[in-house]
Amino acid sequence: MNEIFPSVLVYADLHEFEGDVPNSYKQEWESSGSVDQILKLLNELGETAELVTTPQDLLEKLNLYSSLEISKRPVLFHLMEGFRSRNRESLIPAVAELFGFAHTGSDAYAQAVSLDKNLTRNFASSLGLPVAPGILISSLDKNDVNISEKMNFPCFLKPAGEGSSLGIGETSFVVSQDDLISKLKLLKEEYVPYLLEEYLSGEEYTIAVMGSHTTGYQVSKPGRLILQEDLKVEEVYGEKTKSKNSMPERLIFDCLQPLERFLQERSLLLCNAIGTAGPARLDWKLNGNGDPFFLEINLTPGLSPFYSTFPICYRHGLGDEKSLFLEILNIARLELQNPRFLYSKTKKNFVPAKK
Repeated sequence: MNEIFPSVLVYADLHEFEGDVPNSYKQEWESSGSVDQILKLLNELGETAELVTTPQDLLEKLNLYSSLEISKRPVLFHLMEGFRSRNRESLIPAVAELFGFAHTGSDAYAQAVSLDKNLTRNFASSLGLPVAPGILISSLDKNDVNISEKMNFPCFLKPAGEGSSLGIGETSFVVSQDDLISKLKLLKEEYVPYLLEEYLSGEEYTIAVMGSHTTGYQVSKPGRLILQEDLKVEEVYGEKTKSKNSMPERLIFDCLQPLERFLQERSLLLCNAIGTAGPARLDWKLNGNGDPFFLEINLTPGLSPFYSTFPICYRHGLGDEKSLFLEILNIARLELQNPRFLYSKTKKNFVPAKK
């Protein structure tokens, strides 16, 4: 009797994990309810999905399934967020590429670029995308902070390598250089470096891009982010107001031309330049004059059917929930033909010579 192997290994960090991990570190982790729905949907699509939640379990699975031909090995479905590492969203694609497993989402290079907000803004700026003036703060020592004369206050302060509003709160809105110096004492060392940018007072938009260099790219309509009416206007949209239990944002798809076309074209330009694969969510914000500025790109966007904005955007112009996951898996399997997998393919049967 032939053993049935899974066709998809879903690696997910579960928000309900009860180990010695601060809740703030789990802000980006998916809820078990969301992961259960994703597993159910994958099985409905004809896949055999299996959940993996720890590095040790993943190592055992990789060892077990590496005996299969590369094309028959399960796809690693990337839902890992990790914490306290600038490589955290690159770990799954790097491991997959090294050991010869198809994986969902972009490769390790693109993931690393996207996780570093300062690096991303420099990359985007080099392509001609508008970004707000900003500086990187690599130390909380006031003597190390040098504000450019070209920057104007108020400014917004945020960790350069975190997501889900981690490290964002009342200290983020900075009205002067003296205010910045005083707030440096309140910032968490664990989130260094920080990015200080001129504050954009206009509306915020988020947009979904799906595709790869192999398949080409498609882009959704941009969704305008608004906060629920019960959220106080003076509250900063940050760590305290955004969680798995309280997601106060809604998306309204009322963007007018030519702004919609501008956001779509520039988002596609950036994804093509970085070489993203699979899902990408890009965030934009307007200044007081209504001019759009690029904020960040997320290449491991949440896929929860309950609270994630990427699936909502995807449904506005790209397809339904099933087509979303079909595209993600199709791109992952096509990416296995990418030259970056040649190393693992070439050495799959390598046996070291005896000394």
